[in-house]
Amino acid sequence: MIYIGIDPAFRQNGFALAMIQDKTISYIQFKGGFIEFCRWLVQSAPEQTKCIICVENSNLTNKSFDMRGSRLVVARKSRDVGKNQATSQYVVDILKDMGYKVIDMSPKNKGVKWNSTSLARVLKSEGISQNESSQNQDKRDAAKLALIAMKKPYLAR
Repeated sequence: MIYIGIDPAFRQNGFALAMIQDKTISYIQFKGGFIEFCRWLVQSAPEQTKCIICVENSNLTNKSFDMRGSRLVVARKSRDVGKNQATSQYVVDILKDMGYKVIDMSPKNKGVKWNSTSLARVLKSEGISQNESSQNQDKRDAAKLALIAMKKPYLAR
């Protein structure tokens, strides 16, 4: 089985995927965002029956975020959150439509963010090796989601 974690984002270079296969984790940073992800899905993704995918879906969060700053700053933050909510919901929708087993995870349920040391410690305890660095937060978040898919496949629908 292949376990995939996806941390979607609307912002440039913020869309990341981690894939655990044969006790090795690898990463993809979709610099082209949702469209590049869709290309990967059609051209390179594993078969639906061979993987479980955990997606951080910020659309599952129904609350107002940081309201500090001027009206213009608060409005920009609100728009950015809305963009991310739409992007993550589109990812979940297309995966389900294509027949993938998906775990729809809210940011709150995903839990606290890991730093590089925390991730390395967890991967080592699971016997998972990294072929490349996970030096940005988006990749670490995607790795955490892939581990959730591996540990809790029963959540997939």
